[in-house]
Amino acid sequence: MPALMKCKIAYNQKIAPGIYLLGVRTSGELDYRPGRFFMLRATESLDPLLGRPLSWFRYFPKTRIIEFVYRVVGRGTELLSRRCAGDEITMIGPCGKGFDLRKAKGRMLLVAGGVGMPGLWSFCRRSWGSGKRDITLVWGAKSKEQFFMVGEIPKGIKFLPVTEDGSKGKKGLATDIVKVLIDQEGAPDIVYSCGPRAMLKELAKICAAHEIRGQVLYEERMACGVGACLGCAVPAAGGGYLRACHDGPAFWFEEIDWERVQW
Repeated sequence: MPALMKCKIAYNQKIAPGIYLLGVRTSGELDYRPGRFFMLRATESLDPLLGRPLSWFRYFPKTRIIEFVYRVVGRGTELLSRRCAGDEITMIGPCGKGFDLRKAKGRMLLVAGGVGMPGLWSFCRRSWGSGKRDITLVWGAKSKEQFFMVGEIPKGIKFLPVTEDGSKGKKGLATDIVKVLIDQEGAPDIVYSCGPRAMLKELAKICAAHEIRGQVLYEERMACGVGACLGCAVPAAGGGYLRACHDGPAFWFEEIDWERVQW
């Protein structure tokens, strides 16, 4: 069950234009599986009322600091960006179901879009990023300014940056590079992805055409984060809806009806 925690902010610093790294000191051991998330309150008042769902980025057991990377996109995240070291912050988590790590083997392809990268970072930092596994990371962004902490990506990972304006790596979209990789190197054994829905939808189409299994972190606006409010509906294959916060946010491609997904 997710826990309600009163924590202290260790740091909250800008790492790219409009992108911040938030470090929070927790009080106990938690289940930090890749793909899980936390609901963070932007302030300790009731304005804004709802928390913001953020995938965890890194966790340091010795100091018990958990990190989040977020982009300022609205009033809530703008207020969060003003918080300082020493401030108290309320979190609920860890929430949701993370990635299925039993399938994380063989040739793995990680596909990140923008600030979707934090949801995949733990894959890069685990032991399989040291050369024991064959991992390729495709990370797409609008421009080179939107990348962060690339120097900490393990050397054993094949890193392929791509930007829409061509300012870093190949010019185009992350899914463009995925198509090229499959044509040149064949299909990977498994794909894990997080990013904008348009990217996920195109990636699902590519993987279906090549019979590649994979999981995506389907991020959605949330109110409660624990499955009670039904506000984070995800179109389910076969009809009906799934809840991103409870049934996900990590879903297999085939669990989602991508024709009904909008962005």
